[in-house]
Amino acid sequence: MHPKITALLAMFALTAGTASAAKAETASQHLLPQSIQVATQDTMEQLTDLTKRKGPVGVAAQQALEVYSKHAAREREFILPPLTLLPYLADGKVTPDMAWALTMTDRVRAEREVIFNEHAQLTDALNHLADVASKAHDKEAEEFARFAAADDLNDMEILEPTLILINDVLRAKLPAAH
Repeated sequence: MHPKITALLAMFALTAGTASAAKAETASQHLLPQSIQVATQDTMEQLTDLTKRKGPVGVAAQQALEVYSKHAAREREFILPPLTLLPYLADGKVTPDMAWALTMTDRVRAEREVIFNEHAQLTDALNHLADVASKAHDKEAEEFARFAAADDLNDMEILEPTLILINDVLRAKLPAAH
């Protein structure tokens, strides 16, 4: 079995049977969506592998990895955890123990410009990597960089607006004390 599939299955097994895991989380410990964890780890591994290449591709990959690592840390800290509430919100379930997400989604709203600028830096770094790879005739690196840049665009167009909507839903449905 492919190692990444094995890792995904292991992560799924660890969280199986915890349908209310997102609700049971404490304010200091929040789960992250598994699909995003796997994708982030894969991107990190691929960028790390590309940094080992000689010449401009390795240098450009190192620059992209630095920007990506910084942003991934921010995502783990407060951007991604509220996404674990989406299945509950989609079912119309909002409970007071979901209030932990308000602090995080408020922060996303407050830091939208900073987050946008990080995405712009990351997109620039990935586009630079794609250009350098193209000139070096490194098709694998070029394709990865273009895919990663498109994925980053998804974060700006879909992920962050979704967090603002999560905030709005929670604010509308939780008691005024939150």
